[in-house]
Amino acid sequence: MTKNKQKEYIDTIYWFDEIVGHCLLIIEAKKKEYGSSVCRYRPSSITDRILTKLSRVRSVQEKKVNKVGESIEETLTHTINYVLFRIWRLEEKKNVRVINSKRINEIAISIREMLEKKNHDYGESWKKMRVSSIVDEALVKVDRIIQMEKAIKKDEKLAKKYNPKILDSLFDITNYLIFAIIHINEGKDEMQ
Repeated sequence: MTKNKQKEYIDTIYWFDEIVGHCLLIIEAKKKEYGSSVCRYRPSSITDRILTKLSRVRSVQEKKVNKVGESIEETLTHTINYVLFRIWRLEEKKNVRVINSKRINEIAISIREMLEKKNHDYGESWKKMRVSSIVDEALVKVDRIIQMEKAIKKDEKLAKKYNPKILDSLFDITNYLIFAIIHINEGKDEMQ
């Protein structure tokens, strides 16, 4: 790895740690404010929240107008938190009543490890992507997750086949959203 590539790689890991650290702080703040109310969501409802958040970003990008006032970066950050919750709920075999912050932190570490592996193999090709393309990629993965959830609902035996694929897609979505936030923070046009 050349020195320049090594620096870029380190910068990506630095950004990951900064962004995910911020996300985890938001989770703790929301937990203090609202308790564990997010636990009332069924796993498929969390997937739908991820879909609506990403759809909002795409809509704002296409219309080039943001009427809600929440920035694209904020929406992506909140989406990452929903993805972290969805991964955690995928692992839980029962209904949960309390947010397991320790486990969500461990999940973030696992996502970071996956980012390191994929970043190595793909040579940080995400840096050439537009923010809108990254959002589209995340939306495609959410659509795939929804299809797998529907299949599992029809036949619970498919969970063994599809749950690992759902998990992989959720990891990918997290990393894509982190890449989009990095682009925004580096001054790339969030509308393109």
